Amino acid sequence: MSHVSSFRIDSLESRRMLSVSHGDGFGDHEDGDRGGSGRDGGPEIQALPTLPALPASPGVKTTADYATAQTDLAAAQAALTKVQADATKLQSDGATFATDRAALKAAVSALLAAPTAAVKAAEDKLTADETAEQTALKADYAAIQAAVVKDTPAIVTDLKNIATDFLTHNTTQLAIDKAQLTTDRATLASDLAAPKAQLEADDKAFDALEDADKQALLDAINTDPTVAPLYAAVQADQATFAADLAQLQADKLSFVTARNLVLADIKTLKTDIAGNL
Repeated sequence: MSHVSSFRIDSLESRRMLSVSHGDGFGDHEDGDRGGSGRDGGPEIQALPTLPALPASPGVKTTADYATAQTDLAAAQAALTKVQADATKLQSDGATFATDRAALKAAVSALLAAPTAAVKAAEDKLTADETAEQTALKADYAAIQAAVVKDTPAIVTDLKNIATDFLTHNTTQLAIDKAQLTTDRATLASDLAAPKAQLEADDKAFDALEDADKQALLDAINTDPTVAPLYAAVQADQATFAADLAQLQADKLSFVTARNLVLADIKTLKTDIAGNL
């Protein structure tokens, strides 16, 4: 099985595109927008309110304010239409991405089933370095274990001697044995320092080497003629989606502003009508 399955090819995926809901999120409330967050990260979109009916003989102020409200309502409706169009475009973006991603995955699977020389060489390099790491780390762990095996008996003896000293109330010998325990523990720590450092250095070096191997393998896959155009298409899909999502969020904010203006107009109209203005 190809080593590509042993690590995620994150550049072939877009978690953002997969996780964002493409619904328009339009509500049906008539109270003011409360600044809640929609599923696409923008504000919730609520339905436009209805203007109050004019009295049979409206006053001059009522007539003028009603005309203003109608203009603002038309602008808010246009903003809502733009948001709806943005949401539809975002849904289309998601569908295009899904199609292109499926084609990309199929191409990658086919390439891994019958790898080119470049892909096979990258896989072999990764396999060789993983094997070398196992060999090196096994030797490092063996060196650590050897130090433990060599120095532990002395420490065990020291502990037994200290226990005997306590039982016999031999304070003089107890001080000597405690000092010896300290010395023997220091010897173990000293003997462990070099193999532990070697283990850490080898692990770090092989991790960096294998990360480079994985990137080389990923590059060999992404630049293969059967994969490269599909990979480019998915990258373009991601860029388009990001731009369209930003546009949707901006247009939602514009709609919220326009809707709130209509709500203010309605409040003014209700005051006008109540006062026969």
